[in-house]
Parts: sequence; C-alpha cells; structure tokens
Amino acid sequence: MTTELENIAASMLPQLMDDGFGATSESKRASYLSKRICNFTVRESCQLANVSEKSVRRWREDEHFRYLDTEGMTDLRKRLSTELLDMQFTRNFHLFLEKDFKVLFKDAVGETLTEEESGYLHKIRSHYTPQSLAMIKQLLGGGSVEKPFDFTALLMNNQKLTMSIRREQVEVTQEASHG
Repeated sequence: MTTELENIAASMLPQLMDDGFGATSESKRASYLSKRICNFTVRESCQLANVSEKSVRRWREDEHFRYLDTEGMTDLRKRLSTELLDMQFTRNFHLFLEKDFKVLFKDAVGETLTEEESGYLHKIRSHYTPQSLAMIKQLLGGGSVEKPFDFTALLMNNQKLTMSIRREQVEVTQEASHG
C-alpha cells in the first residue's frame, strides 16, 4: 500500500527511461526510489517495494538510476520536505481561514456566538488589519486589483514563506524642538 507521502515522492522522480528492464521494472524502480526519498534504507526500501537487492544492484548499472539512488537522493529529500511543508501549511492555512470566516460570518449576520467563538473572534480581530494585509502581500510578492496575489503560484514556484505575527505595543515619544 502506497502512502500519500510516497505518492508525492514518486511524483518528484523524473520519468525513468525504459532501459530494457520493462514497464513493470520501471514502476518497481519508482516504488523503490520513492521509499528511499522517504528516508528508508536500501534494505527497507527493497522490502517495502518488493524488490531484491540484486535487482537494485542491476538497476544501478544505469548511470541515471545510480545518481538518483545516491548523490541525487539528498536533493530529492530536500524537495520532498519543502513540498510536504508547503502542502501542509497551505492545508492548515485554508482551515484557519475557513474557521475565521465561519465565526466572522456568524457575527456579521447577527447570530449569537458561543463564549468560545466570542473569544476567538476577539483574538482574530487583531490580525485583520490593513497593516497585516500589506505585510503579508509584501512578504508574498505583492498583488493588486488588476493582478491579485496568487498564493498557489508562490507554492508552485517553490518559494518559501516564513511569517511571524505578533501583537506588541511600541511607544514613540517626540521631544519638543527648541528653535
């Protein structure tokens, strides 16, 4: 049984060229490599993909396969972690926005909020400011009325997002000028 993580890993693999091992072998090689990308050892990957270590040694005669299974593995693992984090962040962000919308909409139409919803509404209000939106747009690369910001394009281009939102009070004092 293939996990979602292994499916993502398999999608990162370049098309394995038919090198005479046949289509069944190609899918077994992809299955083996997807396990390797998920940080399983060679032996574990062989067991999980139902292939022999002898087959892997034979597949490594192909320069492209050998590269993917050795030096190229580090880059594939980094890409997997980036894509997985991006995907999870996007899912979680979507859920937060959905919850925000439900509570905000319920309040906007005059429905009675539970005590928990009222507390949540009070907390999220501080994050919905023009300054927060401007900061997020700046961090994510802009957006305008003519061309709105596209969060999915950011993720598709493998750009990273790190955002900290804090609420802090800053006191600014101005000394009187003596003129």
